[in-house]
Amino acid sequence: MAGKLITRLDHVVVAVRDLAQGIARYREMGFDVRPGGRHEGRGTENAIIRFGLEYIELLSVYDRAEAESAGIGRRTLVEYLEQWDGGLIGWAAATNDIDEVAERLRRLGKSFEGPFAMSRQRPDGTRLSWRLLIPEGTPWRRPWPFVISWDMSDEERLALEAPGDHPNGATRIACLSVVVKDLERTLELYHEALGLVETSVSHVQYMGARKAVYLIGNTRVELLSPTRKGVIAAMLEEHGEGPVGLTLATPNKLFQLRESPVKVRS
Repeated sequence: MAGKLITRLDHVVVAVRDLAQGIARYREMGFDVRPGGRHEGRGTENAIIRFGLEYIELLSVYDRAEAESAGIGRRTLVEYLEQWDGGLIGWAAATNDIDEVAERLRRLGKSFEGPFAMSRQRPDGTRLSWRLLIPEGTPWRRPWPFVISWDMSDEERLALEAPGDHPNGATRIACLSVVVKDLERTLELYHEALGLVETSVSHVQYMGARKAVYLIGNTRVELLSPTRKGVIAAMLEEHGEGPVGLTLATPNKLFQLRESPVKVRS
């Protein structure tokens, strides 16, 4: 295909046990949070913090039985929210050729789920639909993204869901940080399956980690893998692989949004 296979970071997913409480919390943090809708037949619902084409998704379970029967990804979400109050659990990369990504994974001998159709009905009754591809079975707490291909054009989606007017000044997702166990294995999947090439690989001594950097659209994605005991090793041991933090841009500065999992209170 012509052009880049992965075009941009599409969205990051923050799991919340109670959607209304999650919406209220993020509004207190200065975000314009808008109801998203329910995922038909999946038992989940969301709210959207939109900056442009990219957004933060607050994701919650409203029907446990339906979610558990919808497949391993939704079942894993239910199990996650039994253990944690919530946290940053996954991210999606946008592609214009999801079938090519599937074919690349197949040639590599990697397991995956999809591409399969999904949709959600917005509060105004309109329906958004897309296809998803999930490497190795679940989108949650993994060192790589799941892949999304929207059925509607970018212009049509933005007409339905305009970027928010955020009181805290946030305008875009500038950086996503992801903790990984095996950096070389992860780099292989990013390159061979997603067609991505890292801009740099370096040692970060104060973190005790190696760092690989990608520029995906206008978002920097950092993969961090521990080389010794330190903050990255501690994150990996406690929470496993997956996204650990966001850096958001305003017109004048950057600020970090860390959404580490919080244990369920007994």
